[in-house]
Amino acid sequence: MGITLVTGAAGFIGSHLTEALVKSGRKVRAFVQPDSWHLEFVKGLGVEVFYGDLFDKDSLARAMEGVDEVYHLAASVRPADWVYSRTGLLAEMNRVNCEGTRNLAEAARGRVKNFIYYSSIAAAGVRARMDETCDALPETEYGWSKYNGEKYLLELHKTEGFPVKVVRPGSVFGPRHLNMALIFKFLRFSFFPFFGPGNNTVPFTYVENLMDATLLVAEKAPFGEVYFVTEDPVSMRAFFGGIAAAAGRRLSGFYVPLWLLYPGFLLKEAVEGLFRFRFFPLRMDLRLDSVRVASGDWVCSSDKIRKLGWKPRFTLNEALEKTGRWYKEQGLA
Repeated sequence: MGITLVTGAAGFIGSHLTEALVKSGRKVRAFVQPDSWHLEFVKGLGVEVFYGDLFDKDSLARAMEGVDEVYHLAASVRPADWVYSRTGLLAEMNRVNCEGTRNLAEAARGRVKNFIYYSSIAAAGVRARMDETCDALPETEYGWSKYNGEKYLLELHKTEGFPVKVVRPGSVFGPRHLNMALIFKFLRFSFFPFFGPGNNTVPFTYVENLMDATLLVAEKAPFGEVYFVTEDPVSMRAFFGGIAAAAGRRLSGFYVPLWLLYPGFLLKEAVEGLFRFRFFPLRMDLRLDSVRVASGDWVCSSDKIRKLGWKPRFTLNEALEKTGRWYKEQGLA
């Protein structure tokens, strides 16, 4: 058995995947950055740690030595700065999520037997019902950049037989997701702000269930296929209410009427258009489109991955309980 390379191995999802791969008996090489969130945890798994750069071809060539399987998770997910030119954020995300992916695929060509690309439901866009056959309609720069990465790899499969399989997770939650700490800070006061009444459905995915699906895709899925991996639809209010209960708190949702938000966002976008820049307060993409995404129904069918044999190992309540317990243990809830 050759080496399994995992890029983004010390991120939230990457650390769980690295752990799952080690448990499966694989020899793992963790491709990481020195400032990765969960680097110490990954080191504790006994894997080979490789400090690499997707834009250093020598680094990629060394990382690929002896590798026959790749899981590509390294990505730019949110704005790194507060202010960008009008096209600056898309250029930044395309550089990492598309050009970086292209560099990795180039290094892997002719070497690997399996290349699992972690995309996102954001690459498909937001709709009340969709499956893998629907045309992609990304709403955000992140979504476009992940779609562009998908498109390149799938085209490479068509033209050269590149052994790629694409996983599109939902909104992933679970232990070690440090960005969720903000949610628990809100829940300390027993409330969470919703855009709209919070009745909209969102495709969440518990991280351990996602790991089961990922290994299943790696082992059984045909090449050139795309898979949504999402749990049964759940409303925003029910999801965050479950998190609050798991943390031993009661949720009182703070309802922000959409009509109240529109004037502020319209003014923000008018100023941005006048001065030809984009402003991301707290490195968040706050605009009318993002409010529509956050308040609209978003349902991705998981029928395709279920036909492959995936069934969520943990129910939503079990997953929320495990997540809440971890945050309590870390003093974050």
